[in-house]
Amino acid sequence: MSQQDASTNAGGHHRDLNKDRHSRGQGKGANRGHGRDRGSNKGQPRTVQISKAMSRLLRHAAIEEKIPIDQQGYVRMDHLLNWQRLRSMTPPVSFQDVVDVVQESDKKRYGLKHVGATPTDQDGNPSSSKPAATPSESESTSETEKAIAVFRSPVGMGDATPSHFFIRATQGHSMKTVEAENLLTPISLDDPSSVPETVVHGTFYGAWRPILTTGGLKSMTRNHVHFATGPTIETVMKKIRRLNAAEGDDLPQSIDQAQSQSQDKGQEQEQEQEQALASELDQNKVISGMRSDAQILIYIDIRKALQDGAAKGIKWWRSENGVILTDGISIMNDDQSDGQLNKIVPMAYWSEVVEIKEGLGTLWRQGQGVVQELPDRLSSRAVPRGKAGGYRGRGGRGSGRGKRG
Repeated sequence: MSQQDASTNAGGHHRDLNKDRHSRGQGKGANRGHGRDRGSNKGQPRTVQISKAMSRLLRHAAIEEKIPIDQQGYVRMDHLLNWQRLRSMTPPVSFQDVVDVVQESDKKRYGLKHVGATPTDQDGNPSSSKPAATPSESESTSETEKAIAVFRSPVGMGDATPSHFFIRATQGHSMKTVEAENLLTPISLDDPSSVPETVVHGTFYGAWRPILTTGGLKSMTRNHVHFATGPTIETVMKKIRRLNAAEGDDLPQSIDQAQSQSQDKGQEQEQEQEQALASELDQNKVISGMRSDAQILIYIDIRKALQDGAAKGIKWWRSENGVILTDGISIMNDDQSDGQLNKIVPMAYWSEVVEIKEGLGTLWRQGQGVVQELPDRLSSRAVPRGKAGGYRGRGGRGSGRGKRG
C-alpha cells in the first residue's frame, strides 16, 4: 500500500517495491498509476532488482506486457523468463534466480506451483493452461515449498523445466482480470477460525488528514485495501505507556546537566521509540500488509464489518502471505464528474486510531471521533515516496471528524 495506503491510501499491499519506469522492455502506459518507481535500481542487489521487476509484472503489468496471466494470477515460468525486462538484465535472469527470489522473500510475495509436463496445442507449442484450483493458505505455502524442492532436487530426480512451473504474486494486484475469489481465502463469520483477532492498517502522518476528509480508507489504484494481523492495540498501547514513562527517568540534578542532556535527548527518544515499535511489528510476525515504518495504525472492527458485509456487499479475504484484504464499499469519486466509483472502508468500521512513533497514542476512537489532533509539525511531513496514492498535501478536516465516521 501492499498494502493502497498511505499504505494503500497514501500508497497498497505491499506497495510496492516493484516499478522502474525507465527500464527496458516495459509496455505502453507503464508509467501511469501503479507503475511508479521509487528511484533508480542502480546499486541495488541483483535479487532486489529481479524482485521489483517480477512484482510489477505479476501485480500490475502482465496484460500490457502481453504476458499470459490467468484469473488466479499465475504466469507460466517460461513466459516470465522470456519477458524482455528480465532478459535485458546482465546476465539475463535465470530460473535459478527466480527461485532464489521466491525463497528469500521475507514477506512471501510469491507463490510457486509445479504442474509437471504442460500440454501442447495443435501446432506442438506449449499451451498456457492454468494450474489446478487455488489451494488454501497453508496448502499454498506447502505448494510453493514443494515446487522449490522439485526444482532443487538432484538431476534425474527433480524437474527444472520452466514450462512445468507457474508463479504468481500473492497479493497487491491492480489487474481486474485477476479475481480475488480465485486468489484469496474468504473471511466469514460462518467460519470463526477464518476471522483474525486483529486487523490493522498502517499509514503515515501526511496521509492522516486527507483520510479523515475522505471518511475512510481507499483502495486507490489497487483492487483492495490492505491490512495486517498485528500488532494488537493492547500491545502497542502498553509499549507507548512504557516509553512515555521512561521519559521521566534520569532527571537532571543541575542546570548544567539539564542543558547537556537536552541537546540529544529528543533525538534519542525518537530513535528509541521508532526502534521499539518497529521491533514490535517484527515480534508480532507481521509478514506483510503493513510497512514497519508506519506512523499511524488504524484498527478495524472486523466483526462489525463482516456483519454488515452481507447487506452492503463488503467482502474480506486473507492472501497466501497473511495479508487481510477488502474491496470495501463502492462510492462515487470525490468530484463525481466522471461517474466512476471508488472503493472505501468507511470509518463506521474503525475502532481506534493510534500514533505510534512519538508516543501520542489515540488520535481517533469510535463513538468519539477525533480525540487528539495530530500536530502540524507531523501532519506536514511528506508521505514516503511510493505511498502517496491519490492523497497529496495536508488535506483538510472535513467529514471525517464526525462522531461515527
